[in-house]
Amino acid sequence: MFSRSRLLQLTEAMKGKLVVVYGDIVADRFIYGTPKRISREAPVLILRQYRDDILLGGAGNAINNIHALGALPVPVSVLGNDSAAHTLVAHLSSNGISCDGIQRTDRYDTPTKVRILGGMPHASRQQIVRYDIEDKFVMTDEEAQHFTAILRNAIANSHAALVSDYGYGVVRPSVVAELTARADGKAVTLDSRYDLLSYRGVTAATPNEEEAAAAAGTSLWNGEEEKVGGVARKLQQGLDCDAVLITRGSRGMALLERDASAPLLIPVSGTDQVADVTGAGDTVIATFTLGLAAGASFAEAAKLANYAGGIVVMKMGTATVSNDELAHAIQRDEELNE
Repeated sequence: MFSRSRLLQLTEAMKGKLVVVYGDIVADRFIYGTPKRISREAPVLILRQYRDDILLGGAGNAINNIHALGALPVPVSVLGNDSAAHTLVAHLSSNGISCDGIQRTDRYDTPTKVRILGGMPHASRQQIVRYDIEDKFVMTDEEAQHFTAILRNAIANSHAALVSDYGYGVVRPSVVAELTARADGKAVTLDSRYDLLSYRGVTAATPNEEEAAAAAGTSLWNGEEEKVGGVARKLQQGLDCDAVLITRGSRGMALLERDASAPLLIPVSGTDQVADVTGAGDTVIATFTLGLAAGASFAEAAKLANYAGGIVVMKMGTATVSNDELAHAIQRDEELNE
């Protein structure tokens, strides 16, 4: 069904594409320590910290992946004026990514997911605990008009748009509705953690099984394949979109297009023994969106995203997939037609 030469052509065509990314940028903080001893105060492990990284998470991870794949992300978001935000903006700027569409404000603290990992510096590290520092951005009507104007201009000069809603208030359905209305046939993809069905009119959505089932008002225990198609159809009709791509972890992906009678099931790429699933959904939607921007069909874009997801889960932490890595995965897939 899939042609190696065609997928490689699409991977090359991704380079240089402009993609608007509207969403919640999150700080992914990783604190690393080596085991020291058991505390005398409580039965807990004491670590000696040796590293502290703050990386782009949420929509920021999608931005990073678009950049790694050779394309040009156009971020539209909100950050606080805290130290985490300063670090994230510095990361973006150092990669030549414009931050003109990122609003800074004192009334919002940048959401930060803090992960504590223990292990020796040159050995595998185990995540011990995670805690989240959260805030909610309450958008005024004036700010909504401001973001609508930014997105209107951005989509006019871009090849596609990606909406990444992590529930922190930066993404407003009415603003997205204006974006889709102005897209003029360009793909607008959606990843929404808690409010999937509020974005009617997007081109495609990429929920995971848990998000898809919750939005459809049901459950998908153990990946029940006989129910996946029904869940996808309910979401497709609720969103009035052209395609729904449900990511299913070790079971791969299920793609349902508007006029299809059943979903296309895509087996997982690579091994199902993963190192870290942090941010894998961001990698999937970034690759899927870029594939559509490059002229791929929904099935081809999903196949490319499946390769990217299989690569990124073998990396520790919030990671990206490069264009070369994606091309290499396609080249060594023996099941493809030439």
